[in-house]
Amino acid sequence: MKKFTMSLILAGMLTSTIVMAAGDKDAKLVTVETVKNEQVNPTTWLPGNVISRTNSPISAEQTGQLLWVEDIGAKVEKGQVIATIDNRHLKLQLAQRQAQLKQSQAESDYLLKQKKRMSKLNKMNNTALSELERITKDLAVSQNEALALSSQIALTQLAIEKTQIKAPFTGSISQRFVNIGELIAVGRPLVQLVDTHHLDIKIAAPINIAPFLQENSKVMVKWQQNLIELSVRAWSQAGDPLSRTFDVHLSADGLNLVSGSAVTVSLPKSATKMATLVPRDALIVREKETFILTVDENDEAQKINVLVGLGIGEWVSVSGNINAGTEVIIRGAERLQSGEKIRRQKDLVAKR
Repeated sequence: MKKFTMSLILAGMLTSTIVMAAGDKDAKLVTVETVKNEQVNPTTWLPGNVISRTNSPISAEQTGQLLWVEDIGAKVEKGQVIATIDNRHLKLQLAQRQAQLKQSQAESDYLLKQKKRMSKLNKMNNTALSELERITKDLAVSQNEALALSSQIALTQLAIEKTQIKAPFTGSISQRFVNIGELIAVGRPLVQLVDTHHLDIKIAAPINIAPFLQENSKVMVKWQQNLIELSVRAWSQAGDPLSRTFDVHLSADGLNLVSGSAVTVSLPKSATKMATLVPRDALIVREKETFILTVDENDEAQKINVLVGLGIGEWVSVSGNINAGTEVIIRGAERLQSGEKIRRQKDLVAKR
């Protein structure tokens, strides 16, 4: 009887050990961090738009028939030709003025030689002073004509150069307003050129938050399922009296954003106060919600929806059903479901 009882106890202990081992094996391996409280600035989430810092209609500076223009979507470098206007009439004008300049220079050379001869004869009293003065006057007129023609030639050369419309900055053609073969007038827009490298996020912010903005301060931006931190680049010093808003610009250079995209931005709305902070890596951003996964007393993951506020380095303020001292999952939460068992990374290391 004692042997039978002992066998049952051993069997029970073995079963319990197997179950616990299986439980440990099924638990998901994660890394956790502890939630903390710190002083931060309260924020408000506002809609924003991604815009190009430079977005310009490129217009013609000469009249003529359009021979060629870049297509929509073309990526161009600064100084690259994006449209060509017929310049044959300007080339003919240039040739005519160059011929006139040569004629004027020849006339000046002749009068200069005449002036030298007359000067010698006048010194010997072999010619009238009035004749020398006439030649001097004609020489000055001829030289001035040559200068005027040189200026006209330079202007014509510049006009010919302007028939090759070049990109003033690197970017992409977003619109085309003309077609090949059209007669183009001076000042007519040809294409819309957008700088796709230097981007801003523009927010129409309430005027009452202006005192809490600081240049180069970091704010949170939510875009699709991404949460990024950007710097405040500049803001308008005058507000719109109708909407009671002013424009705030964030620097978005180097990001994979498309001009015209919609984002949401967290801007400071009042003075500093105590807030709950979680590591930025703990945030899980979805299309319709942002949440974190905490660890309860049973080592199970629990989903907590949060509202994200101001970022402070690797931490970010949140509001929701969470308190300082709570463990939050920062690694391994992507495929973890609420209620699943977890194993802490440090626990695994300790057992080894």
